[in-house]
Amino acid sequence: MRAAACLVPTLLTLAGPATAQEHGDLLQAPERIEWEVGGLYEGRFPDGRPFQVALAYPAPGSLPGDAAKIMDNAYWFPRDYTGKARSLEMLEAPAGVTHLAPLLDSGAQAPERFSIALDAGRHAGKGSWTQEEPAKTLPFSLKRIVAYRAVAVTRPSPQAQAEGSDQPFVFSAVFPVFGDKVLDAWVRDMAGRCDADTECTNKVLVRWHSKGQLSLDASAWTFGFGAAHGNYGSSMRHYALGGGKAVHTRFTGFVDAGTACREKVSAALVARLAAQGLSWAEQGALDVFKEPKFIPLPSGIEFHWDPYEVGSFAQGIPSVFLTRAELEGCVRNLPHGG
Repeated sequence: MRAAACLVPTLLTLAGPATAQEHGDLLQAPERIEWEVGGLYEGRFPDGRPFQVALAYPAPGSLPGDAAKIMDNAYWFPRDYTGKARSLEMLEAPAGVTHLAPLLDSGAQAPERFSIALDAGRHAGKGSWTQEEPAKTLPFSLKRIVAYRAVAVTRPSPQAQAEGSDQPFVFSAVFPVFGDKVLDAWVRDMAGRCDADTECTNKVLVRWHSKGQLSLDASAWTFGFGAAHGNYGSSMRHYALGGGKAVHTRFTGFVDAGTACREKVSAALVARLAAQGLSWAEQGALDVFKEPKFIPLPSGIEFHWDPYEVGSFAQGIPSVFLTRAELEGCVRNLPHGG
């Protein structure tokens, strides 16, 4: 069963280029719609406590598919961030003001509220955070630290037309812009990839940003004509930012590469995956020849796996967070929480 399940995405990958149309540089396609889709902001409360919030800007009209929703609103507090940002739902508000409600894991709105007003250039802003119990409202300032752009393209799909369908090809991508040659080259390469003939949705998102470190998460969701379901894949990349230059850093820059540490971390990962009921939890062990997907954070490291890596497609996109204590003796160079 394990071998057969793993063979499915492999065959899909091998078959993809043979059936997918040649798209060219989609990020520069003449018919593209490109816009400033949002920004990542650092907020500060009066006591200096920081938080970060990703804000989506109003989308232009006539976008194909779900491109208008490609940027999510979310926030996190760096000191206790474990890799899962809290989603924010946009509420009705007067012009020039954004009202947002945090969402619980159940999807219901939490009682807290954010009210935000950005300046004309969206480079900075101010706002307030209100909670019910105990009742209090705190002001905060905002400064944009990363700008996001998006591209959407729609055109006829030769594969669909060959099958007698008028279903179009739809591509959409959201990605940060840094103004750094090394960073932007990798970001645009990941954002512009597409080997499907019906739909590609690419997201390159900042998962951690501090004075000394940047972590990026690039994901791609693709759908081929006539396929039973879409396919998902991801890649993560990390950069040390000290000295004014972005330097690519690997897993061994954060976790000792020795056998004892590799076995310790692997055992913890496999146990946590098994506790989640993943079908192939043992495949979550560290592989000396393969870079894991991970996000180094102040309080530990979050690990990710794509569908079919440690479980079936229906089991989704698993993750495990290991704390500093669980990584004791093996971890180093984790970022500071601010």
